[in-house]
Amino acid sequence: MKITFLLCTAGCCIASLTTMVAQGGAGKPSERIGLATNAFSQDALAGLVNRVTPEYAGRVNFCIDKAKKNPVISAKGEGSILITSASVRECARAYGYYLRNLAHVHLSWNGDNRSAAQFVTPQKPVDVPATLPMNFAFNYCTLSYTGAHWSPSRWLDEIDRLALNGFRYVLVTPGLEKVWKGFLSDIGARSSISTFVANPCYSAWLNMGNLEGEGGPVSAELIESEAKLGRSIVTRLRELGMEPVLQGYVGFVPHDCSQYQKDILPQGRWVDEYDRPSVIRPDSSAFAELAKVWYRNLESVYGIKATAFVGDLFHEGGCSDGADLERCARGVQIAMQKASPGSIWFLQAWAGNPEAELLKGTDPNHTVILALEKDLSENNELSRNYQGRPYVWCELANFGGNQGLFGGFGILEKASGNADGASGFGLLSEGLETNPIYYELFFERLNNREPINREDFLKRTVLSRYGRTDPALVRALSLLARSVYSPDGMREGCPENILCARPSLDANKVSTWSDPNVSYNPGDVREAGRLMLAAAKKDGKLMQSSAFRYDLADVCRQVLSDKARELLSQCKAAAHNKKEFSEKSAEFMALFPLTADILATHECFLLGSFLEGAEQREAGTKGEMTRNLRRLITTWTPGITPLNDYAHRQLSELIRYYYMPRWSAFFRAMEAGAKEEHTRETVVTNNGERIVSRISDNKEVESIELAFPTAPIPLLHKPKGDLLLLAEQALQ
Repeated sequence: MKITFLLCTAGCCIASLTTMVAQGGAGKPSERIGLATNAFSQDALAGLVNRVTPEYAGRVNFCIDKAKKNPVISAKGEGSILITSASVRECARAYGYYLRNLAHVHLSWNGDNRSAAQFVTPQKPVDVPATLPMNFAFNYCTLSYTGAHWSPSRWLDEIDRLALNGFRYVLVTPGLEKVWKGFLSDIGARSSISTFVANPCYSAWLNMGNLEGEGGPVSAELIESEAKLGRSIVTRLRELGMEPVLQGYVGFVPHDCSQYQKDILPQGRWVDEYDRPSVIRPDSSAFAELAKVWYRNLESVYGIKATAFVGDLFHEGGCSDGADLERCARGVQIAMQKASPGSIWFLQAWAGNPEAELLKGTDPNHTVILALEKDLSENNELSRNYQGRPYVWCELANFGGNQGLFGGFGILEKASGNADGASGFGLLSEGLETNPIYYELFFERLNNREPINREDFLKRTVLSRYGRTDPALVRALSLLARSVYSPDGMREGCPENILCARPSLDANKVSTWSDPNVSYNPGDVREAGRLMLAAAKKDGKLMQSSAFRYDLADVCRQVLSDKARELLSQCKAAAHNKKEFSEKSAEFMALFPLTADILATHECFLLGSFLEGAEQREAGTKGEMTRNLRRLITTWTPGITPLNDYAHRQLSELIRYYYMPRWSAFFRAMEAGAKEEHTRETVVTNNGERIVSRISDNKEVESIELAFPTAPIPLLHKPKGDLLLLAEQALQ
């Protein structure tokens, strides 16, 4: 294999690197897996610097020294730095370390800050701490709940963020629509394309084998647009030394597919709402032929022979009755290895999967487990046994993209970093773009193998995120860290805001599977907000920071969410006193416009801004992406089901034009003398669970919900309002 580049000597020349190919060899599975072919270029690193910090262009130099165990940052002449590392990926990670820890350039999903930034040339070389070798980004659900509103340019920004934080493997699903289209056409199921291929907003659940065709039919224009996006993502990832992880074939065919009837394992329904794709027995000859077709289309669409795949059998309650699980796993992996010798199969450990017998059939040298962890409590002691297969510890702090202060400080601060025995960390929250303080700690843990001192971390965060050294702001974050960021047990994500709940006097949560309990002291959150407000009044320039404005608005939003629970309880207590009920319900309803106004002050809380990226991806397709995205974050399904409000968001326009009208209709009916509305109970069977979902039977509320995906409401694309004035009202 020809390698064209200059290796650095002890004197460390600058690599004149046109193309570098690294290929794995012998070693432990966790070391060997993933050292597969990548195309790098020196231009990619220069491009990263120019995009992220254009003011530093020409002052950052990189050296590839394959003998270097960990990256080193040193001065190079006057006014420039040299980053020396064994690979382009590690060079990019080291530059991220430099920006965070030396230059104090703060980058986040929720506001950047450069007010404390300065280009620093270290007086002596700085060793960048090692990271684990298999850091993994994104869950299937992440790429629907979060990624569906990323424009093509936003996607490339996300790749830069991943590179700076040290990720190695990245799940890519845009483009699978075209893979499915080609696959179905080639196997003689062309007529199923329109009913089987899901809109990108719902593609996560098609590719996990949960449903078919949701949000479709997908237009030919959108299919081509997504394929172009997918190929550009794959190209940029490889330029920066990361590996795209693509969908492997695990046997999915349309549930009504007839030509393979003797080899089909019917999968039943998901959440009692959707027909699942059927599964072709992976130990059958039919499977082997179908897999060839799949991988041929996959390579054609993305332009690469992938080295890493995902794909889960029998996910969330799928039916494995009558299947030899060991042989099924072996059949899937044999097909993968034929398509791409040496490739990895990443399997999600979630809700009982993978079963022991299935895992037994996998090759330990080519299998990695994504261990999804939703217990972020400090005392969570992990015990992993995946029959010798390496695993990645995957945080799962967010479900559906719900907005609420939440995270796991105690568990991330531990020296083991929650990854005792793991081969990497995984960023697998369903909804990113929330809780920047928690994710800042997660990225710190990913790039730091030592125990993290909370006080020191918070001081650094205040300096980089706000550009200040104010002890009051450190105290504010400390209050959040000990309360909402320190859950006392396992829970399904953040505490939910009942302003977003389907109206009922008994409402104590929003979505079917969530935890209704509040395990923190709301007074800590309120006090944190007051400290932040006082700091902003004292220092007028603080409000110029987008990051600070986001955090202040977010804390105020949480304070009002906590107040809503208290007021609804008072409404219920006053239900038999017409005057008192009217007063309390009016207080409750007053929370909606105040919340909406606070959210309107920051671009990250605007529905109009949220939809912009989806609009760019669907150009010329008559709104199919934005229509589906508006439905995904409200009713989820076309009807009234237990999935309603699962992906609820606290965005200004949603609060004002969706949630507020629902509660207003409810209280009008109550004040007119109507009794508490009847509820219909649905037993949801999924994930081995039986959950009774009580759905309010209110026709006016239902009409508001079903009309919303296409309702003409005013959308905000730029922030407005006086956050300081509004914060005063929220925190009084």
